[in-house]
Amino acid sequence: MRVLAVLLPVLLFFAAARAAEELQTITVRPGDTLWSISNTYLKDPTKWNEILKYNRLPSADPSIALPGLQLKVPIRLIKEQYRAAKLVYYLNEVLFRRTGVSDWKDVALKMDLFKSDTIRTRVNARADVRFYTGEVLNLYPNSIAVLRPPDKKNTDVELLAGEMRGLRSRVVTASARITPRTKDTEFGAKLKDDLTTLVQVYKGKADVEAQGKTVEVPEGFAAEVKMDMPPSNPVKLPPLPELEASQTSLAASGAPQLRTDGGVVSLNMKRDGRVPGGAAGLPKDRDLTGNLPKVGNVDDKNIDASEIVKMISVANPVQSYHLQVSRDQAFTTMAVDKVYDAFETIHLADLIPAGDYYMRVALVDLLGFEGKFSSPRKITVGKR
Repeated sequence: MRVLAVLLPVLLFFAAARAAEELQTITVRPGDTLWSISNTYLKDPTKWNEILKYNRLPSADPSIALPGLQLKVPIRLIKEQYRAAKLVYYLNEVLFRRTGVSDWKDVALKMDLFKSDTIRTRVNARADVRFYTGEVLNLYPNSIAVLRPPDKKNTDVELLAGEMRGLRSRVVTASARITPRTKDTEFGAKLKDDLTTLVQVYKGKADVEAQGKTVEVPEGFAAEVKMDMPPSNPVKLPPLPELEASQTSLAASGAPQLRTDGGVVSLNMKRDGRVPGGAAGLPKDRDLTGNLPKVGNVDDKNIDASEIVKMISVANPVQSYHLQVSRDQAFTTMAVDKVYDAFETIHLADLIPAGDYYMRVALVDLLGFEGKFSSPRKITVGKR
């Protein structure tokens, strides 16, 4: 009894340690042995016997071919390039497809996603993936992304369609390569229908490369890469919208003012194309918002493309705004998630049930670059 009393705490300790060990599933293919699996997946192949601790195998001989099964392997032993990612959050219809398989399947929360797996989001869907090495992928609606494609070196995500936001993620698209330059770099990437890539850096800085040219995009700036063209020079992202600020602060910032009176959302924009307080601080003869070509007549002032980019980077005219309304402050359950014309007035009571919500807005400029979201703001929507 004394021996049992002494051994029991020791056994419980090892059992708890084993239970706490983070494991990854590896699929055994025909002809695989413990030795071949260890050589492929383990940082130190001589530790193949560690696998025996977590799996019941027909033989402990590392040279004998194993039947088709799923092996549990401690993540700490696996090479970084073979470590799986985790699906940490998803909303609405999100699908995944394993490499070499044609069928799409529904995802499950906290499921493992492996090298070459493809994630697809449908309408109003979203997926958040975290790699074990710390990179984060936020995939937005109507998007497709391949995780760590084997034919793309030094790449975490290949964006095939749609839009994403990444933390430290190395991304390639059909027209560009995006490489974070700091440990805290956060950026957005959008692949348009014509395969043009839009890159927006919200924090840190990132290199955008295409056609042998690399452009460094700093925090608060964006770049555009057209197919078979080098990246554009960085342009400044739209400002944060002012949330019913005083006229003094509004004029100082030059940003559109967001009004939310009684559940009615508006940027208070005028149809003449001017932003209230736009180009504030500039001399009157340099109010660039007044010199933009009229809608539908881009040759009106005979302005070339480079001059338009200069005007946009200085005056930041806004064409639309991205409105998000959620029941929770983390915006995990969206009640409204839509881009509206800058001149539209939105009656939330017509869109969502009465109640308390959180709201945030990001401005979109004439090139389609979307700025940062404003801080979440609590609002109350009543019956109209």
